[in-house]
Amino acid sequence: MPIVHSDRISGTIYVITSSADRAGDMALAYLGAKSEGRTDTYGVFDHKDEAEKELHNKYGSYDTDRDRVYAISLDIRTAEQ
Repeated sequence: MPIVHSDRISGTIYVITSSADRAGDMALAYLGAKSEGRTDTYGVFDHKDEAEKELHNKYGSYDTDRDRVYAISLDIRTAEQ
């Protein structure tokens, strides 16, 4: 599910990388770039099937022995009292 912005941010993005730590870093970079209006973050997708297709693209730069698709779920909202 693509990220939805309003008074909260929720949804799931998919990141192609070699570790969960790196996936978290890439997700934060993606959200930062998106908030600045840039689209220069690669390896982050709104849909799992798009990420899987890119991971297995024989002309791409991903190594299927090393890289995987990580799902990052976001639910950022105002804390309830």
